[in-house]
Amino acid sequence: MNVHSKIALLLAFSIAATCYGEENQYIRAKWQMPAVCDPFARPRIQDLKEELRETGYRLVIAIHPKSPDESKGQTLSRDLYISNVDGTGLTQLTNTPHEDERAPRTSPNGEFFTYNQGKYLVDVRTLKTKKIDGDYVWTPDSNSTVRCGRDGIVYTDIQTGQRSIPIPVNQKVWLADMTSDGKWFIFEIRNYLGCQYTIDFMPSKGGEIRKMPNYPGDFGECHPAFSPDGKWMCWNAGGGIAIRRFDPSLPNGTDSKIISPPDNAEVMGQDPCGRWSHCGRYIAYVKIPSNGSWRVHSPLCILRVADGKTITISPPGWVGHHWDYDWIPPASESKP
Repeated sequence: MNVHSKIALLLAFSIAATCYGEENQYIRAKWQMPAVCDPFARPRIQDLKEELRETGYRLVIAIHPKSPDESKGQTLSRDLYISNVDGTGLTQLTNTPHEDERAPRTSPNGEFFTYNQGKYLVDVRTLKTKKIDGDYVWTPDSNSTVRCGRDGIVYTDIQTGQRSIPIPVNQKVWLADMTSDGKWFIFEIRNYLGCQYTIDFMPSKGGEIRKMPNYPGDFGECHPAFSPDGKWMCWNAGGGIAIRRFDPSLPNGTDSKIISPPDNAEVMGQDPCGRWSHCGRYIAYVKIPSNGSWRVHSPLCILRVADGKTITISPPGWVGHHWDYDWIPPASESKP
């Protein structure tokens, strides 16, 4: 091999190594604020599990030690665990056999998560926990949580515990999520405006409740969630996760175009309720068997929105459901 060939070969290796490093760096999850989501961007690695491993994302999950035997009237408490998003490195966080730990919810900036509907606050970097008696939904600045009670919409400061003066509302609802600009809440209402199930939204300052179009077919619809940038939403459309744009400037709050990846109840289960990754590329959900009961505690799965590929990252019988899981930043991004 002559000198010129050697130089060319070394240059090729150098370029390849640089590109590989840039690609890996690009895949690595960055918890940037404000969030930028691109749900339909092309997959970076064909193998979904490998791509997830490269992102470094983790999950906080409420897990049962085993499936309860309903025939014997068993109920088993959940504890919180942290896992790499590819299913490795499962680590137990809480150990409270007589208290059920559930519903973790990560702050928009990725620095904290709450659990038990906002009762406890955990620092993602140190995993130190304190009781705050907050609420399930976070405000975009990650300084407060919010609920809609009998008196109206109330915000709670996570550091001081101080509650705001209630904002009156026409109807009490259980808030599911808030847009990244802090202007809108989304939620579900049963038996509203002539529909058994309906996904609705209203201004965060109070005001008219607006109904979104129902999913085609007679299915139960519930558990809506905004993408971190507030431009998309997913929800359980009964037999699969459905995705559509959110645009409150439109009469129905959306352009009504629905994406359902994949349209297969055997893949998604009968009642999936999704949580978006910070980049919007992935949705975590629990797969409840299509021929099973919603009370059966089922495996946690990840959907890649762009191509509809899914993987199962936990064994059957562990995870609860109805959002008993959420995404947290890579470990290296969470160190003090």
